[in-house]
Amino acid sequence: MTRYAVAWVDIAEDQYQALSGQQQRLIDARVAQMLEDPETNSSYDRRTDQWTTTDSASVGLITFVFRPDRPRLVILRLIY
Repeated sequence: MTRYAVAWVDIAEDQYQALSGQQQRLIDARVAQMLEDPETNSSYDRRTDQWTTTDSASVGLITFVFRPDRPRLVILRLIY
Protein backbone atom coordinates (compact mmCIF):
# COMPACT_ATOMS: atom_id res chain seq x y z
CA MET A 1 0.00 0.00 0.00
CA THR A 2 1.34 3.42 -0.97
CA ARG A 3 2.27 5.56 2.00
CA TYR A 4 2.63 8.85 0.12
CA ALA A 5 0.74 10.80 -2.51
CA VAL A 6 2.76 12.47 -5.23
CA ALA A 7 2.57 16.06 -6.41
CA TRP A 8 4.61 17.71 -9.16
CA VAL A 9 5.62 21.36 -9.29
CA ASP A 10 4.99 22.97 -12.68
CA ILE A 11 8.61 22.90 -13.86
CA ALA A 12 8.96 19.19 -13.03
CA GLU A 13 5.70 18.43 -14.84
CA ASP A 14 6.93 20.33 -17.91
CA GLN A 15 10.26 18.49 -17.77
CA TYR A 16 8.45 15.15 -17.52
CA GLN A 17 6.23 15.93 -20.51
CA ALA A 18 9.33 16.78 -22.60
CA LEU A 19 10.91 13.35 -21.96
CA SER A 20 10.66 10.38 -24.27
CA GLY A 21 8.24 7.59 -23.41
CA GLN A 22 11.12 5.39 -22.26
CA GLN A 23 12.45 8.10 -19.94
CA GLN A 24 8.95 8.66 -18.54
CA ARG A 25 8.65 4.95 -17.77
CA LEU A 26 11.97 5.06 -15.89
CA ILE A 27 10.73 8.02 -13.84
CA ASP A 28 7.35 6.34 -13.25
CA ALA A 29 9.00 3.15 -11.99
CA ARG A 30 11.21 5.04 -9.55
CA VAL A 31 8.41 7.31 -8.33
CA ALA A 32 6.31 4.22 -7.59
CA GLN A 33 9.16 2.94 -5.39
CA MET A 34 9.55 6.33 -3.75
CA LEU A 35 5.88 6.40 -2.77
CA GLU A 36 6.52 3.34 -0.63
CA ASP A 37 9.88 4.41 0.81
CA PRO A 38 11.34 7.76 -0.35
CA GLU A 39 14.54 7.44 1.69
CA THR A 40 15.86 4.21 0.15
CA ASN A 41 18.46 4.92 -2.56
CA SER A 42 18.02 8.67 -2.00
CA SER A 43 20.32 11.32 -0.57
CA TYR A 44 19.30 14.18 1.68
CA ASP A 45 20.91 17.63 1.50
CA ARG A 46 20.37 19.33 4.83
CA ARG A 47 21.44 22.71 3.43
CA THR A 48 18.68 22.80 0.80
CA ASP A 49 16.26 20.51 2.69
CA GLN A 50 15.82 18.48 -0.51
CA TRP A 51 16.30 14.87 -1.53
CA THR A 52 17.82 13.48 -4.73
CA THR A 53 17.67 10.09 -6.37
CA THR A 54 18.03 8.61 -9.82
CA ASP A 55 15.43 7.08 -12.10
CA SER A 56 15.11 3.29 -12.16
CA ALA A 57 18.01 2.96 -14.64
CA SER A 58 20.25 5.45 -12.77
CA VAL A 59 20.30 7.74 -15.80
CA GLY A 60 18.22 10.78 -14.79
CA LEU A 61 18.20 12.73 -11.54
CA ILE A 62 15.05 13.41 -9.53
CA THR A 63 14.93 16.16 -6.89
CA PHE A 64 12.10 16.00 -4.38
CA VAL A 65 10.92 16.90 -0.90
CA PHE A 66 8.86 14.99 1.62
CA ARG A 67 8.27 14.85 5.32
CA PRO A 68 8.09 11.45 7.01
CA ASP A 69 5.12 12.62 9.09
CA ARG A 70 3.13 13.91 6.09
CA PRO A 71 1.60 11.85 3.27
CA ARG A 72 2.90 13.93 0.36
CA LEU A 73 6.02 13.61 -1.80
CA VAL A 74 6.67 16.59 -4.12
CA ILE A 75 8.75 16.20 -7.29
CA LEU A 76 10.74 19.41 -7.84
CA ARG A 77 13.01 18.79 -10.84
CA LEU A 78 14.05 16.16 -13.35
CA ILE A 79 17.52 16.36 -14.84
CA TYR A 80 18.47 14.42 -17.97
